[in-house]
Amino acid sequence: MTRIVEAWRRIPTVSTKFLLILMPSLVVAVSLFSALFFYDRYKDLQAALREKVATIADINAAALSNNLWTFDVQAIRNVIQAIGANRELVCVEVSDDLADGLFAWPGPSCPLSSDANIERRPVRVQNLQVGTITLHYSHDVVREQLRQEVVNTAVLLLLMLAGTIAAALTALRLTVGRPLGRLIASILESERGGGHQPVDWRAADELGRVIQAHNAMLARLGQEEAALRKSEQRLALAITATRSSVWDYDLRTGQYWWSKEFPALLGYGPSELRMTAETWSSLLHPDEAERVMQESRRRVRDRAMAYTAVYRMRRRDGRWAWIEDRATAQRDPDGRARRLTGTMSDVTERVRAELDLAHERNVLQVTLDNTDQGIIKVDGDGRVVTANRRAAELLNIPPEVLAGNPRFADVVALQRRQGEFGEMGDDPDLYLSYGVGPEGRGRGSDAGMDDGFAMPPSEPAGMIDQPFTFKRRRPDGRIVEVRTNPLPEGGFVRTLTDVTVEARSAEEIFNAMQELERAYADLKETQANLVQAEKMASLALLVAGVAHEINTPIGIAFGCATHLSGRTGMLAETFERGTMKKSELAAYVATASESSRLIEQNLTRAAELIQSFKRVAVDQTSEERRRFDLLAYLEEVVTSLGPTLRKSPHRVAIACSPGILMDSFPGALSQVVTNLVMNALTHAFPADSRGHMVIDVDEVAEGEVEIRFADDGVGIAAENLPKVFEPFFTTRRGSGGSGLGLHIVFNLVTQSLSGRISVDSIPGDGTTFTLRIPKTVILPGSPAAATPSPTPVPLETEPA
Repeated sequence: MTRIVEAWRRIPTVSTKFLLILMPSLVVAVSLFSALFFYDRYKDLQAALREKVATIADINAAALSNNLWTFDVQAIRNVIQAIGANRELVCVEVSDDLADGLFAWPGPSCPLSSDANIERRPVRVQNLQVGTITLHYSHDVVREQLRQEVVNTAVLLLLMLAGTIAAALTALRLTVGRPLGRLIASILESERGGGHQPVDWRAADELGRVIQAHNAMLARLGQEEAALRKSEQRLALAITATRSSVWDYDLRTGQYWWSKEFPALLGYGPSELRMTAETWSSLLHPDEAERVMQESRRRVRDRAMAYTAVYRMRRRDGRWAWIEDRATAQRDPDGRARRLTGTMSDVTERVRAELDLAHERNVLQVTLDNTDQGIIKVDGDGRVVTANRRAAELLNIPPEVLAGNPRFADVVALQRRQGEFGEMGDDPDLYLSYGVGPEGRGRGSDAGMDDGFAMPPSEPAGMIDQPFTFKRRRPDGRIVEVRTNPLPEGGFVRTLTDVTVEARSAEEIFNAMQELERAYADLKETQANLVQAEKMASLALLVAGVAHEINTPIGIAFGCATHLSGRTGMLAETFERGTMKKSELAAYVATASESSRLIEQNLTRAAELIQSFKRVAVDQTSEERRRFDLLAYLEEVVTSLGPTLRKSPHRVAIACSPGILMDSFPGALSQVVTNLVMNALTHAFPADSRGHMVIDVDEVAEGEVEIRFADDGVGIAAENLPKVFEPFFTTRRGSGGSGLGLHIVFNLVTQSLSGRISVDSIPGDGTTFTLRIPKTVILPGSPAAATPSPTPVPLETEPA
């Protein structure tokens, strides 16, 4: 058994093991199944053979009955020959009981073999047995058929077995072999030091989970190795960057060790200094050697765990380097030091910086004393640590008092005694805490004062947590601005600035701001007047045009009436003289008829013009809301502009479906259309050109209409599009343009008509204004206006 296990373990591939298990299992299973199957098949074939022979015997027993009765020998032999045609039969015997005869096939020696089976039937004629038919048959045919089926089945099973093994090997390779090979390759790559390459395989089966765990382990190992390398790099960089060295001293053996950075700190090579305590002590500065050695011996005696010392050591070039020595002691259970481990760092630059800092502090104090702004710094304990002479001057306190680092509360108390606060009881210094101690002395009172300004005993110290600024008026009339900013570590910094001149300037600026506001209000009023004047100018243009238009039909009617009056007078004179002729009367009647027709026609035309003018003019001046047909009203507006349009070669067309009813402000709409037409006449068309303007109206969703006013003029430059709706913007400032036309259009559309307006233009290809206004205007405060809608903003614009 042990040999089998060892041999099994030595098999090199999983596929071979898989085949060694699969093939015997399949062969045994298929063999057992086939044996059972063919055994049943053999039984079935035998039963079928017996039934077939029995059927032959039954049929031929009936066929031989007449032949045996009549003793027709030839017929009997023919039947026997026919029966022998069945290859399952080996011998056929027919006995004649009446004649005591026997007929046999294929010969008299029947049966030929001893293993033949027998099927016997009596031959009867009217219930009289005249003979017997005996059939001898063999199972060789069954065996041959079964053998053939076994061969065919064996071939098929072999093919199926081969296909099953191939499919199993393929499935094994896809599900196990390939991921296992990648896993082995990844492991070998990691062992060769090629890095931790994860296995590119994802599956939900056991092997997939193994690979996932392997990848996770590789990632974790990679992270740990990266962290370790990073830590080592950081340590090396830290030691190098801080100019430090690690050392270790075993007190029991006297063995001294330091890292390679220590000789480099002093300018020596790695092997130029022996690693002994004597070498270290010989490099100490003579003035500090005794102190440092005493501290070193003390480390052994006391029970402290960490030590720090700063001393000088001699460099190779003879200069002295400041070394900071930090050590940690390892002690036995009795508390005696057994080992010292620490670091030595070159802090020469830091020590020099500290010396330089002290010098800089002196320079800073001199600088602060020469600034024009008072500066005071108070620490977390409420003591003045820095102050310049300007601060002493603005606080009216002797400089030597601030130089003595007094408590700031005492400074406030001194100011109060000197009357610096006067009658001002709201100065913050009288109420805020500035780091007083737990005894609860007030800021504005000393130990013996009780004048109502003392801080309550329960008031905590250090109450300043945010910057604040206030102004203090001194008794001499000067105004000092006090800015206080808290420090993160506690305390605060305060600046004091004499802002007397600035305060007076601020009052002058305030007065100037009031004047500016009044000027702005006057400007707004002037702008409103200019807008109203523009509206009136548009109405005046309408009046002038209509007056000129009405003048022609009224003049014709007046001429006809004058002519008719003269002819009437002539006819009356003829009638009075009694010389009136029939031809004269007929001529008069014809003249009167024609004159009346002309008078009626021209007066009707004048009446229509006046009526249209009245409606448009009243709409523009009354600003009343009413219902109107949009097409009819647009035609009236264009009709009112007819005199102006006829003076130019340009034409206006209206494309609007009839029956669009509006419940809005027709005057605002009339003003919008008029301004758009006049804007196009002024800006869109060059001289000696024939322009076309189209007013196209469509009904859109949500109860709105879209009005597009388009011209085929010169268009608008791209840089002017965003500014055309701005007030007083015009490209013809010196040619009569006011810059208010399109500004009025924008206001009327977005406010009076509750709509939106945009403009689209391509230079050289005309301009299109698009208005979207509701058919039923929504007034502010109405239920429909309760839901806020976005403020209509023009998408693009055109110059006025």
